[in-house]
This record gives sequence, structure tokens and C-alpha cells, in this order.
Amino acid sequence: MKNAQIFITKDGSQGLYNPELDEIYHSREGAQKESIEKFIIPSDFEKRTRESDSIRVLDICYGIGYNSKNALAFYKNCNITIDALEIDKELVDYSPRADFFMPEINDFIAGKKELTGAKINFYIDDARKVIKTLNYKYDVIFLDAFAPNKLPTLWSVEFFKQIRRVIKETGVLVTYCSAQPVRKAMDISGFKLGKAENEKGHSFATVAALDEAFIKTPLDDYELGLLNTKAAIPYRDKDLSASAGEMFETREKEVRNSALEGASAYIRRMKGKP
Repeated sequence: MKNAQIFITKDGSQGLYNPELDEIYHSREGAQKESIEKFIIPSDFEKRTRESDSIRVLDICYGIGYNSKNALAFYKNCNITIDALEIDKELVDYSPRADFFMPEINDFIAGKKELTGAKINFYIDDARKVIKTLNYKYDVIFLDAFAPNKLPTLWSVEFFKQIRRVIKETGVLVTYCSAQPVRKAMDISGFKLGKAENEKGHSFATVAALDEAFIKTPLDDYELGLLNTKAAIPYRDKDLSASAGEMFETREKEVRNSALEGASAYIRRMKGKP
């Protein structure tokens, strides 16, 4: 929390701003709204919980808990276990005090109250370290890290390969991020790729799964083509220990030396522009 400032988003829920990175943790349009629209709905969360006796969720970058809290608010008729990864213990400690529309969930997070069939485990450390130690298989994985152009450490090919290791064959990975290097890293790691779209048909989240049957809206040919341009060259982190600066430098070097078509040239070619 020492590196985070609280602000109120447009839907009245609390968001956080990190001045060190000049980056917000949540959409200014609404932290609660963003969690539901970009994580709960695209993961088909309610349907998955209605159709299962138990469900296990991996929440990468818990923050102050909107994605986990909404998972607890929307699960139906099953047991639920959430493994929440967060490097900043102060955020986790603050989480039960951040307003939520179901106060009993804040009480559950604080350990003051039980929720039927629910359990949450916190892992306070770098998610890159933690994920290598996990031996569970997950039905739903939320990835809500800082934007890759600000902090690429949780968006590398190597990190997505670890996610692939722990996701069920029937599982789904969802993230707000639709950046080309992120989608390419998912693709290289063996995921089928899809998206969530707004009312104008613009992609605002990425959905990935090992089985394309769990992708409602696949990426179209144009979007898949972008993954073969320089813009989609992914971040690398061989030992899952590189600094952000090292990862930026490695990618920039690969972009400079790449013979791939540039994204601008690809877009002009596909749209028939001179």
C-alpha cells in the first residue's frame, strides 16, 4: 500500500493507483464493473460452478481482491477453493476493508466468517516463484497483472508455460489484456485464443484454453495474423527471475533484429491501404 493510492472509480468502487509505475490497478470506469465484465463473465464462471461439485481458482495478482470476491459472490451450488497470489501483503491486509457489495465476503476474507463450501489461500510472494511450486490443476485462472508495457514480468512465454502446466484440460484463463505480445506468448505456450468484446465488437479481454471448445469467440483471421508481426514478439524470462528492464531490453533487441512484417504494414495491407 505504500506504493498505492486509493481513488474512487466511476461505479463507486475503490481503485488503486501506483505512482511509481504511473499505472492504475483498476479501470477508472469501475473496479467492480471491470472485474465482472473482464473476468467473471468471460470465464463463464456461474455456469462452471453450477455444473461442478467443486471448482479451483487461481487468482494471479489478487490486489485488493475484486476478482476473488466476485468469484465468491457468483459461485453456485459447489465447493470453491481460491489460491490468491499477491506480492504486496499490505494490499491483502487492506482487502477486507475495501468496500464490497456483499460485506459477508469481506468478513470471510478477514477470517471473521465462514462461507459455505468456500476456502481461500494466500501466497504472498512473486507469482513467478509461487507458480513453480503449485501442483494443483485449476478450472479458472484470472491474470490481472500490471500492463505488460509497464511491467512485463508476468506476461512472458515462460510464465504462460507455467500457467499451462497448472490449468485443467477443461480450464479457462482470462485476462483484461489483449496486447499482441501477450497473445503470442499464450499461443506459443499451447493455448487456443479467444476474446470478449464490447457492444461495438472491439476486443477488451483475452480468453485462453487448451481446448477450443471452451472458447466462445475465437480470434478472427485478422487478429491471428497480427500475431505474426513484429508487434507480437513476446517477452522472455528464461529462469522466471529477470528484471523488467532486462525483459524490455531482450524484447527490443529481438524486435530490432526481426525480419517479420511490421504491424503497421500488415494493417495497411489487410485493409487495402496504400
